[in-house]
Amino acid sequence: MARGLSVALGLVLIAGCGTLPGGGGISARTQPATLAFSNPRQGDAVPAPVSVAFAREGDSLVASFRVTTGKIAANDYPYEHDVVELFVRNANSRASGYFEFEVSPYNQSLQVNVIEPRQEYYFGVKNGFSHSATIAGDGWEAEMKIPLASIGWDGRSPLQLVGNAYAALGEADQRVYWSLFELPAGKPDFHVPGAFRPLLQ
Repeated sequence: MARGLSVALGLVLIAGCGTLPGGGGISARTQPATLAFSNPRQGDAVPAPVSVAFAREGDSLVASFRVTTGKIAANDYPYEHDVVELFVRNANSRASGYFEFEVSPYNQSLQVNVIEPRQEYYFGVKNGFSHSATIAGDGWEAEMKIPLASIGWDGRSPLQLVGNAYAALGEADQRVYWSLFELPAGKPDFHVPGAFRPLLQ
């Protein structure tokens, strides 16, 4: 998550909007996409270390992350160390705000319901969110499975999944913040709903 909210809230952010018809049996998938935007900017000489793919599996959204890194920074406080994050909302829902989901290399997790960035948010919301993480020789992988009902879909109306995927990697002042969709320059901040983009077409 971004530095300012990273400590208080954990890491969060999302961007986008995509439309899917209702119906529990529909499946939609995306090819892995690179989290190419970095803060501080890393330049073309540093390959982006994170990719994510999304899938609609029945009544759930699945986000699969792959992180390639020579060193993992992690301990008992996942939002202060390496973590991947997904910010998502159903743009057709009447509910305000969005949801933040994050997973560490050691399968620690956090879920936050953000009503208003930095103003109103709720930690520890449990709506069936499941996750897994596996450390491999060249990095780690994480998967999140999010019931669509938990983000405001009634199972019938059109579904518009918008958001952004993030990663925060590295120790202390060496930390780099990565995002799937571009964020404003300046102090790292994942909580920018105006940057949300479609997650599934």
